[in-house]
Amino acid sequence: MITLKNQYLTVLVNEFGAELTSVKAEDGSEYVWQADPTYWKRHAPVLFPIVGRLKDNQYSYQGNTYEMTQHGFARDNQFQIEDHQETSVTLLLTENAETLTK
Repeated sequence: MITLKNQYLTVLVNEFGAELTSVKAEDGSEYVWQADPTYWKRHAPVLFPIVGRLKDNQYSYQGNTYEMTQHGFARDNQFQIEDHQETSVTLLLTENAETLTK
């Protein structure tokens, strides 16, 4: 988990999915859904390369058919930290065998 902090906020970012998991004010107010699995287990996932669902979870590109689950694949992959400062982070998702099939 990555922590970012300034004089007003503390922010937590999960490297898995580059998901913002908390934005908390100095007074303790939380501004991000805290992922109660009874209702929805995620916080604020990165939706890439699509938002929504494809018909039959498939699309065609240059004569080939590919499978793509709802909201794409970024939210289900580990990102690498490229740069991490006190108040910022840059994360990188590179292709792998699974993403290349999508």
